[in-house]
Amino acid sequence: MNYITIYSFEDFQALLDIDILITGDLTRQQEEKEYNTWHISFDTKFMKTLTLLDIYNLLKQLINKRSQQVFQSNNGPATFYLWYDEQSFNLGFDVLSGINTKLPFNCKINILHTPISILKKLLNDTQSDTNYLSWENLTILNPGDPDFDDKDDNDDYLTNLMIDVYVTTLPKPTISTFLKSLIS
Repeated sequence: MNYITIYSFEDFQALLDIDILITGDLTRQQEEKEYNTWHISFDTKFMKTLTLLDIYNLLKQLINKRSQQVFQSNNGPATFYLWYDEQSFNLGFDVLSGINTKLPFNCKINILHTPISILKKLLNDTQSDTNYLSWENLTILNPGDPDFDDKDDNDDYLTNLMIDVYVTTLPKPTISTFLKSLIS
């Protein structure tokens, strides 16, 4: 699993330039997951300068780059998926070999065909002046409190948790990938 904080458009470009691992072998999915999973946090000042269209265009660049990488690997197709972690304010994404790949989440998944609602939530949360991690917004449980160390509640929480995930198959057909396939 990899982490990056985006402070500027240049930082995002650095993310685009990172190689991925696509093996085409479903038995190596864990290796691909470790290599290709990214959690992106965004600098608050930078996020306040962005619009939904800006974030969407950055995501399109990322998907196009990963699509080219999958195509060049000759081990495609692959599944690209994107989610937003509301607790950490991170945007997560991964690329795994295969189509309709079982996604490695321990909760229910709401598959989305567009990333817009995920990006809106990210933008709204990161541009908000509310600090969700401030002491006023935290509940502290002490030993003896009714909910302290209640493992069954935590298990129920994960079982009942629903996460929105944008999923698409790579490579996306583009004119350049079409032309490359004609030349090959």
